[in-house]
Amino acid sequence: MAAQSRGKIPILLLKTMSTPTDTYQELFSTLDNGRYAPVFVPVLEHRFKRDALNAVRQHITSRGLVPKSRQGLAAYGALIFTSQRAVEAFADIVEKIRKERAVDVDDLLPESLVLYVVGPATARGLRELKLSCPILGEETGNGEVLAAFILEHYNAIYTDVSKPPILFMVGDKRRDIIPKTLQSGDLDSSKRIIVDELVIYETGEMQSFKNDFSKIWQNNANQGAERQWVIVFSPTGCQAMLESLDLLDAHTGKAKPDIGQANILVATIGPTTRDYLVQEFGFTPDVCAEKPSPQGIAEGTRSSTRKADSSSSPAKGNDAAAGTKRKPEVEPSPKRGRKATKKQTTIEDTMDTSKEEDSEMKDASDEGQNSKQADEPEEKVDEDLVDASDAKALSTGDDATVDQKKEDDAENATEADTTAQDKQEDKSNSAAKESTANEDGAVQESSQRAKQVPSNILEKGVIYFFTRNRVGIEDADSVGDLQRTFFVLRPMPTGTKLGDGALADDNKNRLFALPKKVFPKSHSDRFMAFVEKANTTIKELKESFMGANEYETKTQGTRRTEPVAPIAEGVYAITRTEDRTTHLVYSTTIPSELGEVQEDLGIKDQGSFIMSVKNPERSGPPAGQLPQKPDFPKEIIDEFRGLAWVEVKPKYLDYEYCQILLIGENTEKAVEPTQKDQKHDKETPKEEIEKLEHEDELRVEHLHGDDSVYDDLKISKKEYPQVPTTW
Repeated sequence: MAAQSRGKIPILLLKTMSTPTDTYQELFSTLDNGRYAPVFVPVLEHRFKRDALNAVRQHITSRGLVPKSRQGLAAYGALIFTSQRAVEAFADIVEKIRKERAVDVDDLLPESLVLYVVGPATARGLRELKLSCPILGEETGNGEVLAAFILEHYNAIYTDVSKPPILFMVGDKRRDIIPKTLQSGDLDSSKRIIVDELVIYETGEMQSFKNDFSKIWQNNANQGAERQWVIVFSPTGCQAMLESLDLLDAHTGKAKPDIGQANILVATIGPTTRDYLVQEFGFTPDVCAEKPSPQGIAEGTRSSTRKADSSSSPAKGNDAAAGTKRKPEVEPSPKRGRKATKKQTTIEDTMDTSKEEDSEMKDASDEGQNSKQADEPEEKVDEDLVDASDAKALSTGDDATVDQKKEDDAENATEADTTAQDKQEDKSNSAAKESTANEDGAVQESSQRAKQVPSNILEKGVIYFFTRNRVGIEDADSVGDLQRTFFVLRPMPTGTKLGDGALADDNKNRLFALPKKVFPKSHSDRFMAFVEKANTTIKELKESFMGANEYETKTQGTRRTEPVAPIAEGVYAITRTEDRTTHLVYSTTIPSELGEVQEDLGIKDQGSFIMSVKNPERSGPPAGQLPQKPDFPKEIIDEFRGLAWVEVKPKYLDYEYCQILLIGENTEKAVEPTQKDQKHDKETPKEEIEKLEHEDELRVEHLHGDDSVYDDLKISKKEYPQVPTTW
C-alpha cells in the first residue's frame, strides 16, 4: 500500500465499508493530518433468503399493505427497520416492482403505511426510495426507545379499531427487545401490538477473511509499517484474526505467553467483544473503545501503545477496563459486608437490562452495558447504531446506549477518562465547604465521608414524592383520580453526611413532573418526566406549587385545585456506572411501611431508574414535546454532540423544561462500584445509599417520625394530609 510508504499508520477495520459514506473512513482519512491509512477487511457476508424476500414482495403486490376499503385494515399497518441489510433488501424489492411498471408503487405502499426506523442511516436509505410512507423514529437511536415510541405512536393511530400487526424484517442473529416490548404481557390488552418477525437474511463469517486479513497486514509490514492497528467490531472472525497474527497456541487455543506480532495493536469497539476475547482466548486487547464510535476508537488509538515488557503481553483471563491498555491482573479488593435491607423491601427483580437490547444495536448503541452476549454483526455499529448510543438511554443494553460516557480514572487508563468525574468531585467538595456553614446541622461536613464516597456518585441528597388530585376530586381512590405525580430532588454535597434536624432551605431544589402519574415499574416501562422548577427554594415551592388554588371559569364557576399530597420521602443518588449509563437510585424513609398508594405509583422501598436527558435541538414525537425548551447554554448543547439522548449530568437538571427519560431497572445495576474504587477500597454506591438511608431514618425519628409529614418542608398535618398509604 503506497500510503504506508509515506509513513502512515495502517488501521485495519474488520467490517464492511458502509455506503454511500462510512464515518470511520471519513474520520481516519483526515485524523491528525492524515496520520492513518484506513483499510476495510470484511469479516461477514450476508446471504438474503429468497423465500422470505418473495413473501415480502407478495405482501406488497397483493395490496396486503393497503387498508381495505371497508374494514379499514391491512395485513400489516407498519414495517420496522433496524439494520441496513433490511433496508437494502426492501429497497431491492421496491426498485424491481418499479421497473416492471405493472402498478404504481405509491398505490401499493400508501401514506397509511408507517416505516419505523432506529436512526438516521436507516431513515436515509428509505428516503432515497422516495415513497409516500411516513418514516418515523429516526431520533430514537436504539431498539428499546424505538419500541417505546412505536407503542405510543401506533396506539394513537388505531384508537377505535383493531390494530393490524407490524412486520419486522430481521437477520438471523438478533434479540427480541422490540417484539417483546410491543407484545408484553404487562401491557393492557388494548395496547399490545402483534409483531411478525421475518428473517430475511443470514450472517456468517466470510470464508476468505483470514486469507485477506493476513495478506493485508503482512504487506503493510513488508512495506516498513512500524505499527498497525486492528479494530474488531464483533466476535465473528476473532479466532481467525488471532491465528493470523500468530497470537494463539495451536494446542491450547489460548493466547501465547509471548507478545506475538508486537507492532500490531488490537482495539475493540466495546466491552462485549473485549470480554469475548478475554474469556474465549485469554487475550486482552490493547484498547477497548470508551465510546462505540469512530471518535471512541480514535481516542484509544491515539493514546495507547503496547508496552515492550511482559506486562503488555496478552493476559490470560485479564479483563482490562474499557479504554485501557493491556495490563497485568490486579488483585481485587475483598468484598465488603452488606447492611441488611429493610424488612418491607419490595424491589422488583426485573431482567438484567444488559440482556434486553435489540440485536441490531449492541456495541454501537445503548452505552456499552456489560452483557454476557457476544457482539452482533458489524452492521450494528454503523451510523444508526452510533446514533443509538444516545439513547439508553437510553439505553440499557450491551455496549450500546449511548456513546456518552467518560470512564473513571484507573491507574493505567487514559487521563481523559476521568476529567469530568474529577471536576465533579472537586466541585462537590468545594460546595460542601460553602454550604455547611449555612446548614441547621442536618447536613454535616465529613472529611472521612469525602474520602470514602464513591467516585461514580454524581449527586446525592433527599428526595420527596407528591401527587395532586384532578380538579374537583378531594379524595383520590386510585391513580386515575390523580392529575399528576411529582418528585423533588434536594441535593447535598457528595462529601457530607446527614445529621439531626431539618434541612436548611436553599435555592438548589428541583421539581420534576411525571405526566404518566406512575413511575416505571419494570424494564418495559419508559416514561418521560421534565423539570418543572429548578434552582428554587422549598419556601417558593410551598407558595407556588404545594398549596390549593381556586379560580373562576365561565361555564363551571369556581374550580378548586387541591393541594399536593406528600406520599414518600427518602434519600437518592445519581450514579454513573461503567456501562455508560446514569441512574437515579433511591431508598424511602417515610412512610416507615409502604402501602398500596406507593405500590400503585411504583414507589418502592428501594428503587432505581436508568435516566437520560433529551437533546432539545432534536425533534421528538409530538406527544412528548414541551411548549418550551430548556435554556441550555451553547456549551451544554455542544456536549450533546448532535445525539438525541445523553447521560445525565446534574447541571443539566438545573434548567426548567429539561426532559428526562426514566426506564425501570433492577436496583443492583445502579449501585455497581467502579473498578477504580474497588482497587482503592472505597465505599460502593450501595453502601453510601444505605448509610444515607440509616442517617435519614434517625433524623426523621428524632424529628417527629411519619406524623410530622416532613419537617424539612415545614409541612404540618394541619396544612396537608398525613402521608397516605391507602387510597
